Amino acid sequence: MAVDTAVLVVDPGAESLGVLQHERPHGGANAGEWALPGTFLHEGETLADAVLRSLAEKVGLRGTRPQQLHVFDDPDRDDRGWVLSVAHVVLVLADDVDPVLANRPDVRVVPVENAAGQPFGHDEIVRLAVDRVQQDYALRPDPAHLLGDQFTLKALQALHDAVAPQPGPGEARPSIDTFRRYMVGRGLIQPTGESARKEPGSSVMGKPAELYRRSADVRDLTEVLGVRPVRKDRSRADRGADASGPAGSFRGLSGHKVNPHIQRLVDDVGTRVPLTLSGMPHYVAVRPAGEERVAAYARPQTLSIGLDPDDAESVGAEFRSFRLERTSAATHHVHVPMLALAEPVERRAAMAALERALARVAGSS
Repeated sequence: MAVDTAVLVVDPGAESLGVLQHERPHGGANAGEWALPGTFLHEGETLADAVLRSLAEKVGLRGTRPQQLHVFDDPDRDDRGWVLSVAHVVLVLADDVDPVLANRPDVRVVPVENAAGQPFGHDEIVRLAVDRVQQDYALRPDPAHLLGDQFTLKALQALHDAVAPQPGPGEARPSIDTFRRYMVGRGLIQPTGESARKEPGSSVMGKPAELYRRSADVRDLTEVLGVRPVRKDRSRADRGADASGPAGSFRGLSGHKVNPHIQRLVDDVGTRVPLTLSGMPHYVAVRPAGEERVAAYARPQTLSIGLDPDDAESVGAEFRSFRLERTSAATHHVHVPMLALAEPVERRAAMAALERALARVAGSS
């Protein structure tokens, strides 16, 4: 058994998201190629310990808190033979990686969109890791706690903008006012009553920026679409009907990046349960026909299904490839990775869960 880790490097100043790679040493498999840090487990070693050891040895990174991402079991992923790999993900700031890059010529950071052609199925790990992190940051204020306990609204938005998908042609980031209304208006962050200190010698004029902290309250985010990382930058004259929906199936929707496996599953459910799809910049909202509340979010690599807590706990316990998120006391989300849909049993379970989620929202009206 092996572990592989996608170390995602966020640079708020440059508004960029990268991934850390190391050059595989000569004399070993795939020598000279750039890949994610990983290792085989030693006898008696835990997954967590193996991940931390590989990060320290392969890329010189310490003090991180990786999270399990997915189990990869494709027999063809490694030319040396069948190797089960437990993938992990960790998000770090570029400032924390710079000292490593300065001393290790065999370590580099590349933009996540350029992380292609890696051995051992590492491209798929990066895609899934990016989807997970972007999904988390679309609904929560800095869930990785990269900014510490207190932060300014500007710093928080800069971090979220760097994690979010890059704007495409005709698209722009949300304004600071939109970001404030979401984070403060939803009670996700609260003012501390304190202000940030000005740096010595700073030429910045005006009142010091207000400091915020994450709210201790648990919020039900079932109806929340999340911070839109990009928005259409269109004039009023251009605002007619567009291909972002609503639509009754993915066949009538364009401009999204949802994986075809997820598209087919949702469309199959739509043949039995009337639903509508609305395209957002970073996901597609799945609703019962005629309803405003969202039952599920179809993301590029993941289908996130909102269920009753007991139902979600049961599904998560039975299917380990699904990730359970205890969103609130009223709703838990089951995150189904695209790779799990290749298995017939998991696909049927995901379809049944989506049908229950749609019925749950329709029945609460």
